Amino acid sequence: MARTQRTDPLRNFKFTVKFVPLGTALNTKLAGIGDLGFAQMGGLSVQNELIAYREGGMNTHPHKMIGQSDFPPISFARGAFAEQAQLYKWQKFMHSWVDGGASGEPGGAAGDTTNYRCNIIVKVFDHPYTAGDAKYAYDSSDQNTVLKPGNIKLAFKLFNCWPGAYGLSDLNAGDNGIMIQQLNIHHEGFVVAWTPEEIIAIDTAN
Repeated sequence: MARTQRTDPLRNFKFTVKFVPLGTALNTKLAGIGDLGFAQMGGLSVQNELIAYREGGMNTHPHKMIGQSDFPPISFARGAFAEQAQLYKWQKFMHSWVDGGASGEPGGAAGDTTNYRCNIIVKVFDHPYTAGDAKYAYDSSDQNTVLKPGNIKLAFKLFNCWPGAYGLSDLNAGDNGIMIQQLNIHHEGFVVAWTPEEIIAIDTAN
């Protein structure tokens, strides 16, 4: 009897994170932020508000309706590297234009120069994953757009993100660890791409 092809759940340690600044001034300030590597990400979820409504004549239970949806903060962690200050500069940028353009940032003008938000795109890869076959590709022998095996298997995009908290780990002369940057991100929702077609379109998803 022929055996069906086995499929395994995706690993949680093969992923990339890309920050896409939504303003030109922020993009200049955060040059290279799209190439940073991250050790950890967590907190992706959505919470739907419950609205209870009691009606006369129906005394056994209230009606339960959906209210607004809320998206808890996302946490990111990565090592602290010399000359890689993009995450710190991002949270600093948010306040520089509020006080009239401190630190040389454009201030007082509305629009692109004061846009402190980013979109974040996360892509999860199949196992094994090597740098040589990591990117999705178009199959020239077929009219359909496909992803080759060993490439991106899941992706999601977070919208209108900005830093809620930033911090560096403690220093300890009796330890032999590494310094870690912690970043908590507020955002306004996300989409998850499950199919090859959705994954390829994730960069332009809205």
